[in-house]
Amino acid sequence: MRRLIFAVAVIALILGNSAKASQRDPRTDEDILPGWMGTDFKPQIVEPDVLAMRSSRMKVLDADARIFLYENFLTDEEADHIVHISEQRLERSGVVGGDGGSETSNIRTSFGVFLDRGEDEIIKRIEDRIAAWTLMPVGNGEGLQVLRYQKEQKYDAHWDYFFHKDGITNGGNRYATVLMYLVDTEEGGETVFPNVAAPGGENIGFSECARYHLAAKPKKGTAILFHSIKPTGELERKSLHTACPVIRGVKWSAAKWIHVGHYAMGGERPETIEQHPQPKVKPQDLPPGCEDSDEMCPEWADSGECERNASFMVGTRARPGKCVASCKRCDLVVDTGAEGTQEQWKKANSASRRSLGHI
Repeated sequence: MRRLIFAVAVIALILGNSAKASQRDPRTDEDILPGWMGTDFKPQIVEPDVLAMRSSRMKVLDADARIFLYENFLTDEEADHIVHISEQRLERSGVVGGDGGSETSNIRTSFGVFLDRGEDEIIKRIEDRIAAWTLMPVGNGEGLQVLRYQKEQKYDAHWDYFFHKDGITNGGNRYATVLMYLVDTEEGGETVFPNVAAPGGENIGFSECARYHLAAKPKKGTAILFHSIKPTGELERKSLHTACPVIRGVKWSAAKWIHVGHYAMGGERPETIEQHPQPKVKPQDLPPGCEDSDEMCPEWADSGECERNASFMVGTRARPGKCVASCKRCDLVVDTGAEGTQEQWKKANSASRRSLGHI
């Protein structure tokens, strides 16, 4: 009899453990992040995550630059909540100035507000989801920046990466960005990556601003993830992006900037993390005497500052600018011929070195 009772107890214990093992943890990554493997997924567990009620899918937009699009990343209720808590707090958006501070500019004409990290339970849930997708801790992210773009408002091409030393004093540089769309915009307002060509060469049904480059339409609940830093630590130049002007309707978005280290908020002690040195123009590619006077010149030139800020970047023969080499205006400081440019000099120099057996 004792053996029989013992056997029954063992069987009951095994069955009990088996039943527990078969129950899914309601807070697994699949519940937090349905569709993250690129397939439709509906969790069986409804509580505590409302994401169980929707179908999601992640798409790779550019594998080399690690740019991804995630459909239905937010529920309608979550998107509406972000708009609701933000619309009475909006101020004119700023850009990062030369000294690292914020300033207004016609480069960016939207209105926005920064939310606190973990501002409420809904924001916390969204931030947990972002952490699961990016594989980066919640604490590495800044508070959400919510933006509203009305007709003709836009943000010109820029990087989220910091080019000044003040930008790395809190958590190091920005590593990645998650951009979430909060409403359906009728026309325009696309997010465009100018350094990446459109698949097939052209985007049909997009505004002219987004026609020939990799782009995403602002669709409610959709999110984009892109990386500002390569795995090697260098600037990811394909992360250059712009917000096209809104043509019809309004655009609401929320951006989460994620740093390489912990981003201090609420009295926390900030941590400086040095960034990887950026590649510079090779001296042999420039005529003697033509050089930049600031190490950030190549990045500024790539972002269009040679045209937008010509007096500072290029200057004149009487007063050359800071970045004549990166702006390909060596003719202002070196006698390269009547219309000499860096490209012309490089061709001549290359031919000369070939004749001398250096190439």
